[in-house]
Amino acid sequence: MKKRLLSALMAAPLGIALAAPPAQAAPAAPAAPAATAPSIDFTSECPPLPAGQDPALATCMVIVVAGGSMKLGGITQEISEEMRIVAQATQTSVSAPLEFTSVQLTGKPMKIPGGVFGLLGYPIPAIEDWPLVKIEVKPEYVGGFSFQLPKVTLDMKIGILNTLAPQGCAIGSDQDPLKLDLGVDVTGLEVVDPGDPGNPYERPTILRAPAGDSAFAVPKTSGCWLLGPITDALAGLPSASGNNTAAFDTYLALATYDSAPAQPADPVQRLKNLRIGG
Repeated sequence: MKKRLLSALMAAPLGIALAAPPAQAAPAAPAAPAATAPSIDFTSECPPLPAGQDPALATCMVIVVAGGSMKLGGITQEISEEMRIVAQATQTSVSAPLEFTSVQLTGKPMKIPGGVFGLLGYPIPAIEDWPLVKIEVKPEYVGGFSFQLPKVTLDMKIGILNTLAPQGCAIGSDQDPLKLDLGVDVTGLEVVDPGDPGNPYERPTILRAPAGDSAFAVPKTSGCWLLGPITDALAGLPSASGNNTAAFDTYLALATYDSAPAQPADPVQRLKNLRIGG
């Protein structure tokens, strides 16, 4: 009994910090655009082709979320580190539909400024990296992705990293993830780096567009042991649809594996016409 009480008391500051109310709700769109397009290198990022696959009938897509924010119940997190989706899609013939054969979501852990005390409104920079004070969150893909502009769907969970949080602690789970149904502002699609149309695989065209969702629900935590119920109660998780927002500053690029010159069509229109999954 004493051990359980001690664990709960130690976990409480983290749970309170995660549930601390933000200064303001997340904006409908990122407030400031990124200054430059992120680096996208298909030669190092795209997965190898399945055996026997015609490279002319295989596409690699990279989506980079370079900024924005997410509000999950009582938690607001700025996107301070890039989140990347690298997806491979293949066809069996020119007339067959594209199907995803590989999807990866990666991103460095994002530190919550000030850690526990920062979220409580009393940041102490000198100790924000102390093990019991530092809090980080990280996106994790759990399966479920489609790309059909103006919609992009993504199933994910949010890993919670702290000395007191056991490995695997997250908001959501593989069985009960956050299901984002992102609306992409296709009217705002713009080319930010024309690349090299003669060599699109090594120097792809990069486009930018805002994307957001305000209708998704947020499930409760999973794998967090005693920290879970405390965080759920204080952060208001699960959080019903309408109480959460995601606003992303997004960059996109795609090319076929055969390194053939890009199609002469407008790259913006080509992206709008792409249909994969769903």
